[in-house]
Amino acid sequence: MPRGLRTADASRLVGIDMARGLAILGMFVVHVGVGWTDDAGASTLTELVAGRSAATFALLAGVSIALLSGGPTPKSGHDMGVALWRVVIRGLIMLPIGTLLTMTGVPVSVILAYYAVFFVLCAPLMDERWKIVAGTAAFLAVTGPVVSFYLRRLMEPDGPLEGPVQTINSYDPLVAWADDGVVNFLITGSYPAITWMPFVLAGLAIGRLNLRSPKVQLALVGVGASLAAAAYTASWALMRLLEVRSRLEASFDAESAGTDTLGAALREGLPGTVPVNDWAWLLTAAPHSGTPFEVFGAGGVAIAVLGLFLLVGRYLRWVLFPLAAVGALALTTYVGHVLLIWVDELGLLEGTPLQPVTDALDWSVLLGALVFATLWRVLVGRGPLEGPLHVVSMWVARRIP
Repeated sequence: MPRGLRTADASRLVGIDMARGLAILGMFVVHVGVGWTDDAGASTLTELVAGRSAATFALLAGVSIALLSGGPTPKSGHDMGVALWRVVIRGLIMLPIGTLLTMTGVPVSVILAYYAVFFVLCAPLMDERWKIVAGTAAFLAVTGPVVSFYLRRLMEPDGPLEGPVQTINSYDPLVAWADDGVVNFLITGSYPAITWMPFVLAGLAIGRLNLRSPKVQLALVGVGASLAAAAYTASWALMRLLEVRSRLEASFDAESAGTDTLGAALREGLPGTVPVNDWAWLLTAAPHSGTPFEVFGAGGVAIAVLGLFLLVGRYLRWVLFPLAAVGALALTTYVGHVLLIWVDELGLLEGTPLQPVTDALDWSVLLGALVFATLWRVLVGRGPLEGPLHVVSMWVARRIP
């Protein structure tokens, strides 16, 4: 094992890598169908991880930002300035990477360009006290979905915001290139900042705690599980008490919901936002719906998962090393699996000795990520994309006055 890797791992919270690795594998489940299906074609595993994996990924972005800027003892002065610029520069680098992946046209909602926006929006709160950041996250978790609902209603055809949105999109080069620009990043897309920033800010607040403390780790498990249970139970109860499901059946539109049936939408998820034809949609907790109940529910799961891996990480360090390796090489493995899906879509390996790779795409993605990440971590250290990202962001940030 390289000396640099041993040195880095000595102070690295491996539980964070494990949680991030699980989030990446969860996205693999959704994107390429890793797992099993029942006779009706439904996948229990997909329903379990849908939305929650991406929420965990976003929460851990906030944790990483906090650790990069000092963790429980935040940097100050010039050092905090360098950390802030590192975060912004990382976002600016991920924007074109995410846009290029989106331009491939793969049937995957690529999160990286949205990640770039999350990083930039998170930067102003990097030097705030964790309680203020946590309070902001909670406030946005309640108000963001409601504001999103009404803004998107105003963006409907013949609505007062239809014209301004069309004008913005007409001048947005990202819309022309990838059909995914600033309006999507902020309000209407698959991971809109207005409903996803609570995850990132919650992670930023958590990253300011002493994550090596067993008490903090246990608290994360307890608080996260309680939040998730309360949110999902409240949504379930309200939908039955107010007969919400019958209202949603009456107003269900397959095109806007992104799926064929209401049941599938509630189990497998929506395209990032709820339809705006009935406010009752805000009472659901469906994956990728961006409702208050989904934000608190998926966010609670993410917090509990992080706390659990922090607790067990030091005991299962080597048993779960492949999972942690995937988490440490999250950018590389994420980009790699999207490119492999693209290769499969184009049929580039058909008729070649490598055709079995795309014939069994689910296993190729899963095992390929685990084996590649493990070997790279052992033999090299930082990932092939993580290394340049670290070097470039550090080099540029240190040269900004």
